[in-house]
Amino acid sequence: MSSVALLRGINLGKLNKVDMKSLKLLFEELGFQNVRTYIQTGNVIFDGGGCSEEKLEEALRNTYGFEIPVVVSPKAELEEISKNPVFLNDQTFVMFLRKEITNDELSILKGIVEDDFTVLHNRNLIIHHTKNYHQTKYTNNFFEKKLQMVSTARNKNTVNKILERM
Repeated sequence: MSSVALLRGINLGKLNKVDMKSLKLLFEELGFQNVRTYIQTGNVIFDGGGCSEEKLEEALRNTYGFEIPVVVSPKAELEEISKNPVFLNDQTFVMFLRKEITNDELSILKGIVEDDFTVLHNRNLIIHHTKNYHQTKYTNNFFEKKLQMVSTARNKNTVNKILERM
């Protein structure tokens, strides 16, 4: 079974540098097969399972010396995301949430988020921005603060490219 580990906040300018070759090697050392990375922002595609997000974060912290939040998503979830009507729009992003949101949290979001969005499996928030990502207030930071949980965002093109490589 293929999955992707989505790392948050690496290789942003001079901050939190992580070499993709060493990242691939780390995942292989953790016992994953067919490990490959996609772009420098921390997308590690692999086969196999059995490692929690917390264990991955611990291995990353021990290897690189700083905190790297991780959200793991199986191929089946990405396939479902890619078929969702909201995802088919331009300027679409997916906020991969660390844990499931509650119905109360979803109600709060529906009351404050004006852009079209949907949530799959209570942990994949697909949003179609009416403004570009750098002009909207509905960024990954917005959702992390409102939901009080780790998340990481990927645009539509990145999600599609990851799926192609799975």
